[in-house]
Amino acid sequence: MTTLAWINGKVCDARNAMVSVMDRGFLFGDGVYEAGRSYDRCFLFLEEHWRRLRSSAGKLELPVPWSDQKLTDGLHEAARAYGHANVCFRTVVTRGIIDSVGLHLTDTPEQTLVHLITEVPDKFEAQRKAGVKILTSSVKRNPVLAQDPNIKTSNYLNSLLACQDVKKRGVVDGILCDFRGNVTEGTNFSIFGVTKENVVITPGLEVGILDSITRRHVLSVASTKFAVREAAIPLAEFQNCKEVFIVSSTREIVGVSDWDGKLYSAPGEVTQFLLRLLRDEIRQYVETHPKF
Repeated sequence: MTTLAWINGKVCDARNAMVSVMDRGFLFGDGVYEAGRSYDRCFLFLEEHWRRLRSSAGKLELPVPWSDQKLTDGLHEAARAYGHANVCFRTVVTRGIIDSVGLHLTDTPEQTLVHLITEVPDKFEAQRKAGVKILTSSVKRNPVLAQDPNIKTSNYLNSLLACQDVKKRGVVDGILCDFRGNVTEGTNFSIFGVTKENVVITPGLEVGILDSITRRHVLSVASTKFAVREAAIPLAEFQNCKEVFIVSSTREIVGVSDWDGKLYSAPGEVTQFLLRLLRDEIRQYVETHPKF
């Protein structure tokens, strides 16, 4: 089984799972989602994921009628049915099914809740050893005033276009800059650099990036050992770093070996050290939180 789906309380193989074509999530991307992973049957930082899910939904005025415990129960049920201790999850809430196609709501539909469970990709460990190659996309990050990046919406068009752009040039991971030339984030990850002075830098939230949960925890552990700077950082300054690495819930920390042809040591010493600190924090969390 590649992916398992839990839809409004029913577990099924994702290939046979169905959501109505009249669901506003399908029609308009009118929904929000969270994604993360488990370690030894414990979903990492789950309370933070539910908090951000509700924050995203609130900005869309999208009701989330389930308690955190109900969300967790459904996710745990899906994970147990999948049968693996280490899995990735994606939880999606859409506004639900409507009677006629139209952007404006004429009724109050019942929300749709989906949990998807799949295996943790093997590729991340290989990437951790060799580093990843990335390119700067010609696609710009949506301005904050056009679309709030902290609405983790089902509409992922900005990143999808960036992915297509860099794939045509031979890589799968791309970086988006804002219209001022400042680095924002990757297509589905946050980005960090380590300067020659061992300062850990990363784009600040004000440039229009997601308040990534893993980014937040990397900043926390990094600040215990290094100077940390969050700011609007131009592309040239970022690429002048001695180390660059990317982070996300599923990949943890992975070093960058090549960015637009600029080569880096990957994984660098600071990158490896921060990975150890992050994994220590992950282990402590897993030891003290519920399992499925």
